[in-house]
Amino acid sequence: MWVEVCQYPAHAQLLRAKEPDTGPMFFTGSTELNIDAKGRLSIPSRYRSQRKDHDNANDSPAWITLPWPDGSIRIYTEATFQELASAWTDSLTLSEDQAALRRSIFASAERIEPDSAGRIRVPQKHLDLAAIGSEVVVIGAGSMLEIRDRTRWLDDEQKRFNELPTLIARTSSQ
Repeated sequence: MWVEVCQYPAHAQLLRAKEPDTGPMFFTGSTELNIDAKGRLSIPSRYRSQRKDHDNANDSPAWITLPWPDGSIRIYTEATFQELASAWTDSLTLSEDQAALRRSIFASAERIEPDSAGRIRVPQKHLDLAAIGSEVVVIGAGSMLEIRDRTRWLDDEQKRFNELPTLIARTSSQ
């Protein structure tokens, strides 16, 4: 869309109007849930509605799950995962470490379509790698959600809170 700006009639300028920017999606909060016997987890409605309000009409409803060594399973919207993945610079001459990291990330990631009730089937391999049982907490972690074992999460809550100033200091210099 072009807009004519006529501050001075003799010097009219055409400026490109900025398209509306919805900005990044940030998930916050936490919800205690259970993974059922079929391995299904209901994505909390507040996250589903937040996503619905943010996503474009053409965005896929799929989620990408990725087990992480800290004992969590990260959950990204498909659009966010693709955006983050495309930020990596492609090269025919990847170092051994770069190639190994890409293999590990992309081989472990799973694309999951939610059912009509908003549930996703969490891969058993992901649950096993992250040592997560059926009682979980789903937490908002900015641009992603995380599934964590409920007992471990609740047991470590005070420790995480107490370590927050140290963590802030360590990461603010990065």
